Amino acid sequence: MKKISILVSIILLTASYASAQVVTERCWHLDHIQFLDQHQDFWRSHKLFTTAEQPYAGMGVGLYSLTEVQYGIGLYIIEPPFAHYFAGATTALGWQFGGGFALGGGTGFLKYNDGYTIPLYADMRYFMGKQRVKFFFAFPAGFLMNFENFRDNSRVFGNPSVGLIVPIAKNTHLSFSAGLFTQIDRDIFDNHDFNAAWHDSFIPLKLGLLFGK
Repeated sequence: MKKISILVSIILLTASYASAQVVTERCWHLDHIQFLDQHQDFWRSHKLFTTAEQPYAGMGVGLYSLTEVQYGIGLYIIEPPFAHYFAGATTALGWQFGGGFALGGGTGFLKYNDGYTIPLYADMRYFMGKQRVKFFFAFPAGFLMNFENFRDNSRVFGNPSVGLIVPIAKNTHLSFSAGLFTQIDRDIFDNHDFNAAWHDSFIPLKLGLLFGK
């Protein structure tokens, strides 16, 4: 009788232990699944590059304004005036159309190693994709005017560049870009015997704030 009681006790203890293990494993799996769901929800709500998980009121159709500070590093021939470096700020105002294309105009002030220019330019941009962080291609081009010596120190320029914008608030983005800034002496178009250095090139680095609807 004593042996039977001991055997029954062992069986009951084993069954209780097995049942507890099953419950523990089920709870662990349930907690693990809930943790993964919460983890995925967190990244869905914070992921910068998401396009489908949440609505995004980013750059759409409407007015935009871009203000940038920039520094240009002279390339190759830097001894002539207005060729070593420049630093300054520009502001552009324009309209973003559907499909990511934007067109505007801008002005600013650029300080060179030997003087200054006032840029007056068309601002052309194309923003790619629908994600929160957008890459873009830009091509500002126009005139660089110097009113101390308009004839000799004024230029025309083009600045193809690539960059990205990062949202920091509603309708507000940080803009980063770099490219090739080339300014051309306008005398080359008027004087066919012109034999001086006819252009200067720079690598401009730009940081700005983009406001858009």
